[in-house]
Amino acid sequence: MKLFRRAAHTPSRPAAEAEDPVVRQYRYLLRTAPVDALEHVHLEALARMAPEDRAAVLRTVQEQLVTGLRLEPDDVPALTRLVVLGERRSPCALLRHCDPAVLRRLADFALVSEAAFGLLTGYAEWDGFDPEPAPEEGWQASQHRNWGDPTQVTDVRRSNGGYGTYGGGGWGGGDGGG
Repeated sequence: MKLFRRAAHTPSRPAAEAEDPVVRQYRYLLRTAPVDALEHVHLEALARMAPEDRAAVLRTVQEQLVTGLRLEPDDVPALTRLVVLGERRSPCALLRHCDPAVLRRLADFALVSEAAFGLLTGYAEWDGFDPEPAPEEGWQASQHRNWGDPTQVTDVRRSNGGYGTYGGGGWGGGDGGG
């Protein structure tokens, strides 16, 4: 039992000699950069990729994350969002299952993008373990914090006449919902 407990607490780390150095830098970027910066990086990278490479990335996203089933490879902004959020929510889902040649091209384009400038600070000291993801910033963090909190919803009571979940009382409130 002790063996299983120890294995469960050990972070995953690919063999250093087997991992492509460019893909390793890309993995570091995915784990440490803020989501909005990653979206800009991937928007540039995916736009520069060949359509067949984007199609391969989309197929990997569709198969591994079961999302984006109606997307086309040319819908770069939506594909960008799926890649970034999918990799953030399910680390290595894309990295482990994408065709190695396509992943290398994606990593190349991402690392040389203008948006990636300055996002690799700390890479030289990195031991290869997946670091904790950067905290969500901006509206994404506030949306997650306020999820399901009816006090954070505004102007809904006016749009539905005051009835319903956020309608200003509806039943029991006695204010008529206005």
